[in-house]
Amino acid sequence: MRAYQFTGYGPTSSKVVLTDLAAPVAQRGEVLIEIHAASLNPIDYKIVRGDLKRVVSYKLPHRLGYDLSGVVTAVGEGVTRFKSGDEVYARTSGDSIGSFAQTIALNQDYVAMKPSNLPHDQAAALPLVGLTTVQGLVDRVHVKSGQSILIHAGSGGVGTFAVQYCKHLGMNVTATTSSRNAEFVKSLGADRVIAYDKENYLDAGQTYDVVYDTLGGAVTSDSFKVVKRGGVVLSLSGPPDRGFPERVGAGLVVRLAVWMMSRKVYAAAKQAGASYCWYLTEPSGRQLTDIAKIVESGAIKPVIDREFPFDRLLDALTHLQSGRARGKIVLKVR
Repeated sequence: MRAYQFTGYGPTSSKVVLTDLAAPVAQRGEVLIEIHAASLNPIDYKIVRGDLKRVVSYKLPHRLGYDLSGVVTAVGEGVTRFKSGDEVYARTSGDSIGSFAQTIALNQDYVAMKPSNLPHDQAAALPLVGLTTVQGLVDRVHVKSGQSILIHAGSGGVGTFAVQYCKHLGMNVTATTSSRNAEFVKSLGADRVIAYDKENYLDAGQTYDVVYDTLGGAVTSDSFKVVKRGGVVLSLSGPPDRGFPERVGAGLVVRLAVWMMSRKVYAAAKQAGASYCWYLTEPSGRQLTDIAKIVESGAIKPVIDREFPFDRLLDALTHLQSGRARGKIVLKVR
């Protein structure tokens, strides 16, 4: 079986290699999936660069890739939800990453039947961004219909899903993007689009119940300047929140490191009278089943920027790191 691995921490161009590995076998509770398509996410190159070493470390070399869509070819003992021939999609766990490959064995709880109205390349674009949005906005922030939300980078992979999902929930959606993508993001359902190359969202004169920070850096702290008192800044790219070490059972060293990293954000939150939430997404076949139903209803459509053949993953990663992709980048495995 051919699969991509990263051999060390550093640039993807030198640390990611295509190699031959033994084909996996479905163990108890697992399904074996022939991968037809996978999609890329910023976490893929962040792992290789070593950005997340404080949070999670890997024994090297290690496989890469979280998102996939494909066909079940075998099931392990105890599997009741799937059978050979089922067309499925999934988001792997941190322990089982490896979708940039021809085959993968996954716990059946991570897997769901793919949306029936989508081919594999489009289905592969959904799992991580869909679960990230649902688990953040619904499970953690508990958003409600009628609330207002600012989504940073509305034309990105997470942003394009989040805009559509929030409109599905009945929220009032504002999104930032470039003027080049403004009409596109509006077509996804955004009520207002702020083109950052023409207008600063901090000067737009509006506050929000929720700010969805997909960018990190200065944007994380600045987002508290436009959140309502009692509101929340939900971040994917800022520092871990102070509840994270307890959630993962981390020791004192990690707790102190997180406290130091998050000082500026918590000072901004205190001044704004708001709260801060950072999280890691978990795999969930149950939630992917719910997302598939929404997609099948026509409320959400995947947005794909470009597709690359399997042997050009490095080019795909370079394109992703450029920051110019509109929607998701897909790797065609078959």
